[in-house]
Amino acid sequence: MSGEELEVKVLVPRERVAQFYAMVGQWLAGEDEDPEPIALEPWSENDLDRAQTVWGKMSRPARALFGVLMENPGERISGEQLAKDLEIANGRFGVAGVLAWPGRYCYAVERKFPVKWETGDYWMTPEVATLFLRARDGE
Repeated sequence: MSGEELEVKVLVPRERVAQFYAMVGQWLAGEDEDPEPIALEPWSENDLDRAQTVWGKMSRPARALFGVLMENPGERISGEQLAKDLEIANGRFGVAGVLAWPGRYCYAVERKFPVKWETGDYWMTPEVATLFLRARDGE
């Protein structure tokens, strides 16, 4: 970064915190000036190679978080509970931060973010959970 850094505080709707972190991560990486947005496709059972790419880039905390969601497909788990169980600092906001880079990795492989979220809860559909379990287990 060049110049002086300035702390900025922004209010973000709860249900869009993860998306906000993903957007900021992309902006900080200098990738916000894409003239044509990529049309992100949903994940399919044929995307094992893409899922393995995303899994391979994830941090240990992101893998742990994905692991809980993959092993409990369709089950909504609160950000607060995930933070507590996985010892992620800053509660639900920390969970959103952990998910920022995986969101960016999914964007890079032209797939939608695999984690669903609504009113502070996170989950994966059974189909996507199965795909990422296969990626994790090296199939």
